[in-house]
Amino acid sequence: MTAFVLGATGFVGREVVRQLCVRGVKTFAHVRPDSKQLAEWRARFGELGAEVDTTAWDAPAMAARFREVRPAQVYVLIGTTRSKAKADSVEGNIYEAVDLGLTKIAVEAARASETQPRIVYLSSVGADATARSAYLKARGQAEDVVKASGLPSVIARPSIITGEREDGRLGERTAAVVGDGLLAVAGVLGGKKLRARYKSTTPDVLASALIRLGEQPEHDIIVDGAALR
Repeated sequence: MTAFVLGATGFVGREVVRQLCVRGVKTFAHVRPDSKQLAEWRARFGELGAEVDTTAWDAPAMAARFREVRPAQVYVLIGTTRSKAKADSVEGNIYEAVDLGLTKIAVEAARASETQPRIVYLSSVGADATARSAYLKARGQAEDVVKASGLPSVIARPSIITGEREDGRLGERTAAVVGDGLLAVAGVLGGKKLRARYKSTTPDVLASALIRLGEQPEHDIIVDGAALR
């Protein structure tokens, strides 16, 4: 089995690559060809047993690569933050440019490759193409792109993903602690479904769930809450 991980250098992507390699899956970890840390990522992923792929974010080029390596799953784990977008000189609506724009390229490439890989798309709880939040709107639109692709797919909608990040995000960790505390109270008061859906998770737990969902026979589903733990 072969897996292709887009967003491999991200918080969840790194853990998906690691777990795939532990399972003995031939894994391609995609890194932007212009990444300033390319040499570092080659070393880090190489130690895990993954092959670094630097195909440009171009649908025809990526389709050709998919035809060559024939992945059973394409993990689309891409996303950005305002600070990262600024460092990468992304202007305008960063979520539309990255979260939605790159997903469109990935899906178009997978379709054009004619290899029918399963798309495992990492979205977010609350994603909705009509949302007022620019982030949730882009995520919802990206989900629509995946669902309309005609490819087998799994869409995962986790809540806050917490843990030790290289980019910090103290506010996110604080929100997870406060949110989980409130959800614990909700659980006691009978809101078990609410608690299951919005409880924070960690990259290792989420990565394990994504891989399980990517390899199971069932597809064309949207999962959240307890199904991601």
